[in-house]
Amino acid sequence: MLAVSFHRNLRAFALAACLATLGGSALAQTLTLAMSAQPDTLDPQVTAATAAFQVGKSIYDTLVEVNQAGEIVPALAAAYTVSDDGLTYTFELVETTFHDGTPLDAADVVATLDRIRAPETGSPKATEFQAITGVTAADDRTVVVTLSQPAPALLATLASGWGAILPSEKLAAGHDFGNQPVGTGPFRFQGWVRDNAVTLARNDAYYQGAPALEGVVIRFVTDSAVQLQGLLTGEFDVIDTVAQADLPTVEASPDLELVREPSGLVLVAALNARRDYLSDPRVRRAINLAVDTEVVMDVAYNGGTQVGTFMEAGSPWYPEAVEPFGYDPEAARALLQEAGVPQGLRLDMALPQPYEEHIQAGQVVQDYLRDVGIEAEIRIVEWGVWLSQVYGGPFDFDVTVVGHTGKLDPSGRLSGIGDPTRNYTGLDDPELVELIATANRTSDPEARADLYERALVRIHEQAPFLFFGTPDRIYARRANVDGFWMTPLLDSFDFRQATLR
Repeated sequence: MLAVSFHRNLRAFALAACLATLGGSALAQTLTLAMSAQPDTLDPQVTAATAAFQVGKSIYDTLVEVNQAGEIVPALAAAYTVSDDGLTYTFELVETTFHDGTPLDAADVVATLDRIRAPETGSPKATEFQAITGVTAADDRTVVVTLSQPAPALLATLASGWGAILPSEKLAAGHDFGNQPVGTGPFRFQGWVRDNAVTLARNDAYYQGAPALEGVVIRFVTDSAVQLQGLLTGEFDVIDTVAQADLPTVEASPDLELVREPSGLVLVAALNARRDYLSDPRVRRAINLAVDTEVVMDVAYNGGTQVGTFMEAGSPWYPEAVEPFGYDPEAARALLQEAGVPQGLRLDMALPQPYEEHIQAGQVVQDYLRDVGIEAEIRIVEWGVWLSQVYGGPFDFDVTVVGHTGKLDPSGRLSGIGDPTRNYTGLDDPELVELIATANRTSDPEARADLYERALVRIHEQAPFLFFGTPDRIYARRANVDGFWMTPLLDSFDFRQATLR
């Protein structure tokens, strides 16, 4: 523990010395990033929105975190141990302060983990903490977490955005973290103008060493053409969306860099199994057979790899036995006829704005479904409404298109699938629920892999989604941007090492 603190202090000293050598211009740097969606809230415990965690990454810290190699490493917990039976985790905390000046201590971790597990919080991520039976402070710097059963995914949960640690004093006072977030992160919250931007300022007291950037502005720009224009003019330093037609422009410019990285996304059209006809797995399989998902990936998502179940391509958890459904409209028509689906069945397709690529994918799907006698009526839904009415209940849709970001452990991807009370697809499959629950608490790696494989094969067979595939993660930046990266699988923005040359 002392060695960890020493090296962190040394890094902070070296960085400060480097900045002093560079002079005042380095300290005045502000990086502007354009992203296509804005958060619904900046309270990390009451949201499932990727945009919220992308912004929150700079404001909050977690006990452990993911490095650029995809490994889980210490963060606010300088060190941790796990008991031989897997039922007790002990975390030793670093010395640091929250943005309001209060010191981090064990009481903050206790209050944070108690809050996210409390039913009244209504956290969509609460189930990931359900194995916890107690969180106690052994002393000011030591936290002990006890479990009712082994939870191999606990560290992955604690390393994710919803594992952010909040100050206990403000939790007790009912502070509004959604609009005025306070964390220990590398940047302090300055302001949020809705539909415009979040502004962040450097945390000079950051325990891993102050960032080089003085500030970060995250602009919410839904139009990819506007993003590109801003990148070309220098208004934006990084953009998170590049349309397929604009790829050659970015690649040809000496002032810009196009970044392609493996993605943890699974792109799907969710099928609401609560609805007539869609409750029949034959109909859901028919919809998969009716759509050429390679075309969907090429047209809407700049290409990628097709999948046949709810796991990203290239994942070590993806079953070798599962192939994409393939395009077979004749087989689709036969299954629809067998299931008694009337010609001209009308489905409500709710597509989320401002995600242009999902809207375009839905339009392609609409055309393919029409060829097999299904009329999908497109309805564009604002993102906040989509989160509350489509994804979060009352599940107001027949079909909807979205991308599910990567998770550090398959339990984060799969928990809730098969339980109609916990998943927006409404699939009711107790056998699948039990397979996933057993896998989630199984410590033996081989047994766990076998259980998840069986679950993913069953998801393929039940087809609660029209499975598209996994795209590359594509974004663009000015050529003078160094050190900016996005976390593997979680796709959050990391500005801690970023500089502008």
